[in-house]
Amino acid sequence: MFGFLGSHLSESAFVGVAAVVVLLKFRRYRAVGGAAVGAASSVATIGVAVVVALFGLVALGYWDPPVSEIVGDALGAGQALYDLVGEWLVEQTLGRLEDVTT
Repeated sequence: MFGFLGSHLSESAFVGVAAVVVLLKFRRYRAVGGAAVGAASSVATIGVAVVVALFGLVALGYWDPPVSEIVGDALGAGQALYDLVGEWLVEQTLGRLEDVTT
């Protein structure tokens, strides 16, 4: 299994899959949960630090962001996400609400 995954996935994905397999094999769910929470909080902390640094660069005048391009990209990504998942989710929600009311 590891040879197949190693040849078809990138190194980081392979290491992640291997780590999950090893951790689940030893059934250390509490440790795995703690590690997941720690990783998520670390990612969130880094994300907040990057946003604060970008706002600082803008406030100090070192960077003039292309706001129209950023907004256009965000709207395009939002539309793509809605096309992918949102419409289906709205239909499922309305269908369940109709089932509950009847």
